[in-house]
Amino acid sequence: MTETKKTTEKTLRRFTLSWQLALGMASGFFVIFIIFAFVLSQILKQYYGRLPETLYQWLGITILLGGLFVFGFAFMLTRYILRPVKSIKTTIEAFEDDPMTNVRAVRANVNDEFYDLVNILNRMIDRLQSLIGAQQQFVSDVSHELRTPVTIVKGHMDLLNRWGKDEPEVLEDSIKSSLAEMQRMETLINEMLNLTRAEQIPIENVQEVTEVGGLVHRVFDNFKLIHPDFIFTLDDDLTQDANVKVRQDHMEQILIILADNAVKYSLDRKEIHFALSQTTNRVEIGIQDFGEGLSSEDAARVFDRFYRVDKARSRAKGGNGLGLSIAQRLVKAYGGEITLESALGSGSVFTIRLPLQRENKNDQKLSN
Repeated sequence: MTETKKTTEKTLRRFTLSWQLALGMASGFFVIFIIFAFVLSQILKQYYGRLPETLYQWLGITILLGGLFVFGFAFMLTRYILRPVKSIKTTIEAFEDDPMTNVRAVRANVNDEFYDLVNILNRMIDRLQSLIGAQQQFVSDVSHELRTPVTIVKGHMDLLNRWGKDEPEVLEDSIKSSLAEMQRMETLINEMLNLTRAEQIPIENVQEVTEVGGLVHRVFDNFKLIHPDFIFTLDDDLTQDANVKVRQDHMEQILIILADNAVKYSLDRKEIHFALSQTTNRVEIGIQDFGEGLSSEDAARVFDRFYRVDKARSRAKGGNGLGLSIAQRLVKAYGGEITLESALGSGSVFTIRLPLQRENKNDQKLSN
């Protein structure tokens, strides 16, 4: 509190930039006008001889009033020009006090260097707050989701410590269970890291362009190979290459998450349908299953972190409730959208819509 007061007092007493510029301009006016008055008086003396004292007095008054006028005008002008600096200072102080503050620097009406500086500062604060929020969310998720597997492993270690040394069955069972929980923790941590990265994609820095049609065909062929007991169909309505400004590994990750989800929840009718289509500005990818389906309540929450419709069955199938959340955040990070249509007992349809890239292909890095 004392340090804040001292800082405030120093701020009030300091020689501000407005005063410096105003005094500088006024001093410049005094020097220039005095030189001008001296030269003018010397010229007049040559023609008229000795000048009256009244003229010197008027020149002095003119210099004084002119200097005061220039000082006042310069002071007001600099305060007007430097208004964004005060807003920037207020914003930085607010961010220093509370990193999650909603205070932002006010943009000036003039499109000048201060306007650019304010935009950069606001973007930087938004980016930092996004990183801080992701860090806090990650810590919260880790502490919440790892509590159960850590408790299970600890329980098995206590069991081994008591009876495992003398009973081989207890030893084998505890080791298997502990290894399974360790594997689940490893998968969970990797998925949470992927989710955090998906939320921090600076799309303006992404230069890679992916051709969607070829990638969908490749994922389609891969799933046909690894799931021979399923029937996979593909409707490709693309008439030309559909390029999107998305990293290829991210695009492939999205497709694999949705296709894998469709396979997991297709119990009776093992059939998965892929669809590709294109509008004027967007490419659409659909992945449909004919499995369990979802109620409207579950469908509304299916993209939430760690949400599982049936926790017991989802965990048995290896799910942590993060896959669809990762897919949604990746799609949104690249300016697209992902939607779900589902009905209980009739299956689900996930549709991805991404903006097409229309730039010159010679300036792009195409992903094959």
